[in-house]
Amino acid sequence: MTRWIWLAALAPGAGDLTAQPYVGSQLGLALTPALRLVATDNDWGTRCDLLINPEGLETGTECDMPPPPTEWTNESGHATGITAGLTAGYRFGRYRVEVEYRYRAAPYHDYAPTRIGDAVTAQKADQELETAVGGAGDVTLHGVFTNLAVDFRPANRRLTSHVGVGAGVQRVAIDYFSLWKRNHDPNRITTFEDAGLRAKLAGTTTLGSAVLDDTMFSVQILGGVDYRVADRLTIGNTIRYATGLGAFRSAAREWDQLRSHDSTVGRGSRILYTVETRDTSAFTMILSLRCGL
Repeated sequence: MTRWIWLAALAPGAGDLTAQPYVGSQLGLALTPALRLVATDNDWGTRCDLLINPEGLETGTECDMPPPPTEWTNESGHATGITAGLTAGYRFGRYRVEVEYRYRAAPYHDYAPTRIGDAVTAQKADQELETAVGGAGDVTLHGVFTNLAVDFRPANRRLTSHVGVGAGVQRVAIDYFSLWKRNHDPNRITTFEDAGLRAKLAGTTTLGSAVLDDTMFSVQILGGVDYRVADRLTIGNTIRYATGLGAFRSAAREWDQLRSHDSTVGRGSRILYTVETRDTSAFTMILSLRCGL
């Protein structure tokens, strides 16, 4: 008899031993880190563009073989956005298991000067480029997570703290922009000696503007405090840190225009670019509402 009394004293209340389903909603603030976008493409040197230079003037052996991939980088500062979500779960005593849908959006719109990382593009910058800028506009994420949380509730208190972890997948979309503009003054272009080719190249632009996306496996950690308004209703504040595992990498995409013509250089193939980043993490501060069923 004494043994059963001790077990009853140490166990949670009878209501906590019963699995209780619940649903919830979330709304909050997202703090995202600086965003570094690294892009590459398979463009040729300007003199090898047969739509600009159809007769292949002033070229040596540089156009005999495709050049190595070009590379450039744009960095945007921190951004503040919103996050929202819906949850459905079960409570088993102190433990909760839930499935969560989350949405997050952050407006960067912080277009930065382009940093060039290869010899071919650096040569273009020295010989013809007047402006090179780019970066991210809006970044949005749609994710589905499975979370495990543990509640810590002092006796006879309405406040409950909790910690937890989660894993899931997120669809990340980046509104990407990249602009390369040649000098309007042909005399300031040194790519060609021929005055006609310099005039043909002057003022042309290369433009990429697209929503690029990728699906990533992600993890998150969370912790917060809930206040029990009624037997089945709680409101609370939660802080979360979520990050993708691995890098975001977009599918290859054509330029909207390449030196003011379509995305080709007249050599039988299209010029395609891809964008990568590892900066998909965020801290979120969430106001949550949870209702038992």
